[in-house]
Amino acid sequence: MVQPNKDGPIRRRLLTISLYALLWSLLTVLSPLWLVGALIVGVARRRSFITLRLLVFAWIYFGMELVALVRVATALVRHRGDVEARNTRLFELQQWWAIVLLRVASTLLELRFEIAGARSTQPGPALVLMRHSSILDTLLPAVFIQAPYRWPMRYVLKQELLVDPCIDIVGNAMPNYFVDRNGQTERELAGIRALVRDLGEEGVLIYPEGTRFSTTKRERALARLGKEAPSLLAAANELTHVLPPRPGGVLTLLDSLPGIDCVFFAHSGLEAFEKLNHIFSGAVVRSTVRGYLWRIPASEIPTTQDERLRWLYLQWTRVNDFVRDAQASG
Repeated sequence: MVQPNKDGPIRRRLLTISLYALLWSLLTVLSPLWLVGALIVGVARRRSFITLRLLVFAWIYFGMELVALVRVATALVRHRGDVEARNTRLFELQQWWAIVLLRVASTLLELRFEIAGARSTQPGPALVLMRHSSILDTLLPAVFIQAPYRWPMRYVLKQELLVDPCIDIVGNAMPNYFVDRNGQTERELAGIRALVRDLGEEGVLIYPEGTRFSTTKRERALARLGKEAPSLLAAANELTHVLPPRPGGVLTLLDSLPGIDCVFFAHSGLEAFEKLNHIFSGAVVRSTVRGYLWRIPASEIPTTQDERLRWLYLQWTRVNDFVRDAQASG
């Protein structure tokens, strides 16, 4: 994925918005061609018309982005002198955008969602640690945690997501932090600490793995641990379906938020979205996405770094086991 620079937001947004507008315009103008072509491909390949489904989703996605950008711009202008009112409106638009996109994806791809334990996120505040398997799982917290309980949440996200102009503009207008995974560690951790000042009753979400799971990435992570933290290698080897957690951000948040509960969000069913060849195979159609959340009270979270690392790996083993069992059950 392209990693846009966090600096120079005006130039970046002019580029991404122009690109999204161009792509939507091309898909609209060329729709008679790609509709017919995708239908022919679907009949020939007999793979659930996946090409047609994805092209329709792309057309709706880029169009939704443009509509959302107009609504966001209106909110920013209307509430430019009232930060609280602005953030409330942006929060509402965030939920609307995520719900519509996930509904479109689930309709076109015939996805089914079974999420258990979402109520455990309440009451706030809480630190949510979520598994990362595809770009679509960035929508799950907004749809299944934030919207039902009207619970504002701050995100620790990777910088690459700035290529989406809605995530870029709304994400930077509200309290969130985009991590440069190739940047200076201390600078990025300082940004995470600043994010959670005056958290109040809000939540904060982080993806401890730092990137989407793949067997190649798992092998690289294990090799890195063997050099940098060999004491963790045995526990990491037990994680067969998720990546070993990268503890820097999690430990920083726990240090910055003494007394906060933690909620873990395990899920399975979106793995086929990780690579394009998996998506175009048609395997994603009629998938069941299963999720499970559980809460750990602050009183049960260790206070020393070594104990917290072991605790984090223990909880992440539960995430791994849920994913393994969900995949085994189909």
